[in-house]
Amino acid sequence: MAAANAFPPMTVRYLDRADLDAVRWDACVAESPQRLIYAFSWYLDALTTGVGAPHWGGIVAEQAGQYVAVMPVVYKQKYGIRYVYQPDYCQQLGIFSRAGIDLALWSSEFFDQLNRSFRWVVSYRFNEKNENDLRFPTGFSVIKRNNHVLPLNKPYEEIYRQYATDRKTNLNRARNVGWVVEEKPDMRLLIQLHREHNEEKAVGGIQLDLTIYDRFVKTVDQLKNRGLARIWLARKEGEKNAEAGGLFVLDRNRIIYLFNGASPTGRKQQARLWMINQLIEEFAGQPVEFDFESPAVGAESVKAYYQSFGAESRPYTEISYDHLPWFITYTRAFVRTILEWKNRP
Repeated sequence: MAAANAFPPMTVRYLDRADLDAVRWDACVAESPQRLIYAFSWYLDALTTGVGAPHWGGIVAEQAGQYVAVMPVVYKQKYGIRYVYQPDYCQQLGIFSRAGIDLALWSSEFFDQLNRSFRWVVSYRFNEKNENDLRFPTGFSVIKRNNHVLPLNKPYEEIYRQYATDRKTNLNRARNVGWVVEEKPDMRLLIQLHREHNEEKAVGGIQLDLTIYDRFVKTVDQLKNRGLARIWLARKEGEKNAEAGGLFVLDRNRIIYLFNGASPTGRKQQARLWMINQLIEEFAGQPVEFDFESPAVGAESVKAYYQSFGAESRPYTEISYDHLPWFITYTRAFVRTILEWKNRP
């Protein structure tokens, strides 16, 4: 009798994308308490399809023919070595599990599979809901990051009272400008605005792989097809040119401020503040959170700006490790040094 009532065994293994069952994968992500749009197969497929695209696979815990926990992994390959990294427009990944799965018990299985499949992790970020469930093994470099999220489950007036004085003052200034906010079907105008006015500062002088924009447009198309995206552009009343814009992803109880751009005029006259406040006012009083998607590194002024709305600081964990054989690590460092020497001014 005891055997008949025993739970069926659980297997944990790494699978490349071609070997994953997308239906079972997406069902697990959709029903998980950690649910984030970045982890769905169709989102990752779009980000990893095209010229210069990375690849992805996942660690899957399967029980009775059902995916009960999944961990997406995005990777590139160089000189025959596969390495994991965190792609743009995908702030947090980590483990997504069905209710009742004890991740504290099973996380070591996921880490073992990660280490077996990838000896080099440049960067991998776990979602905020994983914070209390995971114990990271020795040999991993662990960094704590912070995101900023504003719960909207209170009346707008109460949320507004938590705004910093500067935010209230600038909102009044924006109101006097007469911003007109319009929803657009295409991301390209917003990307153009960002590239012209914000890209250099956003990437910190790093040479950007421009193919990412083509993949991002396809990713946003997938969001639009599912009714999950709003592409907003703001212009002054009576004028044609957009001065600012934002991409907002609306998935169940979360609004993600995924992408934005603004001209000097849009920044100075608070067009982005005007758009953010419109969404906050629209969804106030509902069980929804506004996710500012704070930058992982640097940009302390941006994080302070998001906190000025009364947003909560939510920690999440980023890991990295290099478990490659010593001679590969040494050779890689030597080649990097030579290239830097050749490219010096």
